[in-house]
Amino acid sequence: MAWELTWPFALIDLAVVLLIHGLLEVSGETGDAIWAVASFFVVSPWVVRRALLREYGGSRIVVVRRDGESSNLSYQESLKVMWLLAWRWLVLALAGLLVLSLALRVTGFSSRRFSTQDPLTSNLGLSIVGDLSDLALFPVLIPGMLRKRYRGFHLELRAPDPKPRPARKR
Repeated sequence: MAWELTWPFALIDLAVVLLIHGLLEVSGETGDAIWAVASFFVVSPWVVRRALLREYGGSRIVVVRRDGESSNLSYQESLKVMWLLAWRWLVLALAGLLVLSLALRVTGFSSRRFSTQDPLTSNLGLSIVGDLSDLALFPVLIPGMLRKRYRGFHLELRAPDPKPRPARKR
């Protein structure tokens, strides 16, 4: 599931970064800010809804509401799931960044060795680091996403119904 939550967003993000900083050569932060808002409110909820419609080892994720079950999240529900993943990811990513920064400082590396003035290179690097951290952290976050009781719904992982065994001949 971590892969299904990561690759569509990573591909769209790559295309947008190449468009903004490679093709259009937009200077400043305006293009990145517009993309950040669009990715938060449009792309991320779509990616969450898409990922939850997939089967995982034959199991499916079901949306359980007071009025019944469904396989589809509404837009607002997908925003709630995405927000949970985003803020928990941010906490873990910042903790990991702190550990990495400390390790680099102890080993004598300077952050100046990693800096660049080219917006395309910088944004591609940030995207790659973000995507790799998604792949590393989502497996830790997904069980909490499935246990969480959201307002008005919760998610359940449903195993496939066992196939009935054929009757034995006597």
